[in-house]
Parts: sequence; C-alpha cells; structure tokens
Amino acid sequence: MSGDAAAEQAAEYVPEKVKKAEKKLEENPYDLDAWSILIREAQNQPIDKARKTYERLVAQFPSSGRFWKLYIEAEVNILFIFSYIASDGNYSLHYSDRKEGRSIV
Repeated sequence: MSGDAAAEQAAEYVPEKVKKAEKKLEENPYDLDAWSILIREAQNQPIDKARKTYERLVAQFPSSGRFWKLYIEAEVNILFIFSYIASDGNYSLHYSDRKEGRSIV
C-alpha cells in the first residue's frame, strides 16, 4: 500500500462508536446520547471536517443556544485565531492554528 493510499484510508476512517451513533440517529434524530458522541468526535476534527456535524446538530435543535455556542466556538477556536501583533512599531497579521499547535506569521 502506497503512502498516499494509507493516508487516504486513514482520512476516511470512521470509529465504530460514530457509526453506531449515526445508526441511532436514523432511528431517533433527537437521541442526545448519540449526538454527544458525534459532538465529541467533531471537537477532535478540523472545522472543515466537523462543520457538517455541527450544521446537522443546529438544524435538528435550532433553538438550542448551547449547540449554537459549540458550533461558533469550533469556527472561532479550531480553525484559526487571528490577531494583530505589534513588532517594532509595525503591525502584521498573525494567525495560529491551535489544532496543529503552530504559529504562522
């Protein structure tokens, strides 16, 4: 198996607990235990992969401020944090990828 194929397979891996949670949601879309599993999984993913889960969550529970807050925090905290950093009197746009633990200037 080539390195690209292994990386692609790893990227497509879905834990068994997530598969079971998805099945439970097919039977009962309001199952909070199943949603909790999906939320935990989404919180460990980059936002571009987790966004679909968050959008499904707020579509299912549109009046839940708690779930909207989780989605907003994911968009703000996981993706990128932008800030201006002063250095030598000059301002430069600086952002850090907290998920990857690196800073990029």
